[in-house]
Amino acid sequence: MSSESSICGGDEIGVIIGESSYSYSTILLERDSLGKVIVGSHVVSTLNGRCVLGIVESIRSGLPLLGDEVRDLDSVKRMLESDVASVVESTRYHVARVRWVSYLETLLERGEQSAPKIPPQPGSTVRLARSEVLGRVFSPEGDSWVRIGSLLGSGVEYRIDVNKLTRHLAILAVTGGGKSNTVCVITRRLVGQLGVTTVIFDRHGEYGTLGLGAGEARLLRPARVNPASLSYWELLYMAGFEPQATAQKRVLRWLWGELARRYRQGKIGAADLIPKAVEVLEKASRSSKSSKQDPGSLARAFSEVLGDEPSNAPAVRQDQILGVLDKLNDLQDLYGSALDPNIPIDLTRIIEPGKATIMDLSMMEDNVADAVASHYLRRLLQARVNSRGEGLSGLEVYPVPVITIIEEAHVLIPRDEPTLTKRWAARIAREGRKFGVGLVIVSQRPKKLDVDVLSQTNNKIILKMVEPQDISYVRAASEELSEDLASLLPSLNTGEALIMGSMARMPAVVKIDKCEAPTGGRDINIVEETRRWLSREEDSLEELAL
Repeated sequence: MSSESSICGGDEIGVIIGESSYSYSTILLERDSLGKVIVGSHVVSTLNGRCVLGIVESIRSGLPLLGDEVRDLDSVKRMLESDVASVVESTRYHVARVRWVSYLETLLERGEQSAPKIPPQPGSTVRLARSEVLGRVFSPEGDSWVRIGSLLGSGVEYRIDVNKLTRHLAILAVTGGGKSNTVCVITRRLVGQLGVTTVIFDRHGEYGTLGLGAGEARLLRPARVNPASLSYWELLYMAGFEPQATAQKRVLRWLWGELARRYRQGKIGAADLIPKAVEVLEKASRSSKSSKQDPGSLARAFSEVLGDEPSNAPAVRQDQILGVLDKLNDLQDLYGSALDPNIPIDLTRIIEPGKATIMDLSMMEDNVADAVASHYLRRLLQARVNSRGEGLSGLEVYPVPVITIIEEAHVLIPRDEPTLTKRWAARIAREGRKFGVGLVIVSQRPKKLDVDVLSQTNNKIILKMVEPQDISYVRAASEELSEDLASLLPSLNTGEALIMGSMARMPAVVKIDKCEAPTGGRDINIVEETRRWLSREEDSLEELAL
């Protein structure tokens, strides 16, 4: 048997009928093949002596004598109970629509897709791809390939290429569809198996340490930011400065620059930065006049508070100083819970290379979680950019590639409103691949995600999804998600996923492995928790009675 005929062998399931294109064919299935063939099955056929591999995207059944025009139910029942029932049954048919993805030998030999450019011929035999062939396609050997599940229907091990995660990944599903379990499986493989640095921005406190060992994971509960590592632009956003407030922004830029310089010189601590800024502004507001710009009020106040002469201060009015003061006070009220001067400045001490870092954002308001997540996304990207430079000194660098995972991404990367996280997630989506920063967005409401970020996720893991607008939105942002495959999404069971993108050899329907560690993404047992509480209450009342 030739090599080509060997890889193109398998159980015969039907023949091609009707018109074919180089991408799609309709297969008239053998009567006994229904059950062997499911949506997501991989099939092979011969095209000009070469074996071509495809995926079944839909299956339909029909009975010509019971077409759509039949309206008399009693007549149908009588026919099915009569002597002609066997004749009626003999006309039943099953057809499948197959998308041809690649010549098989290029997948096996080079690990690359090579799509056919001519259509398979009507009358060509179609077979189920053999398990050993599917294993070579979907379970390739190599240090970067990790298992996350098995092909639905065949049980063949399914692996993804971790190196391709820097082309970014979206994990999408309804609530309860298996997103948290998928994140858990991927993180445990990345960290426990390969030692790939991973950061999870955990919006609901679901992940703990994922059951990883002490040397593999750390939980930041709650996640905070050292004020000394805040950038001027982060301060502007968090304090709510209007774009047109140029004089106020000039004051903040000058003041923050002077204080940051004293911090680097060791003259003040991280805990002093914002309080000292407030104190300087309070003193300056008392000595300046509302209607006249005073070039010396800020400088005098700075000298009194810090005991140090600053560089040239901007000339401002009292009302402008008070405006900055009010905004810094608001910043402390809104974001004070996220600021902690005891957090290390060194990024590698916060996000340790080779570990999973879970940043618990569950007790924070959305705006605070946004500030924390965006801060670390910004620093990771900039530090990785800096790490690629030569001869740079004084700049923060991060030594290894990193995968960032954003849970509840539709909250932090929303479609219709600006957030700091969206700004830096979009930067990572555009530039992260060049510098070894991967972005994984996780959401149960895809239509609320920013379309630019979603469309730049080359890889998709789509679990059960039922909302038509969500499905349409994802289809518009996904090159490989056809209408037929999209129609499969509502019928997926928990933990079943359609996977596509460069991290996989070709699209597949996969049963995701069960994560060995429990996650919080499951329903609360209302009855059990209530029963335990009532039991404790009864015990307490009995003690009081005694």
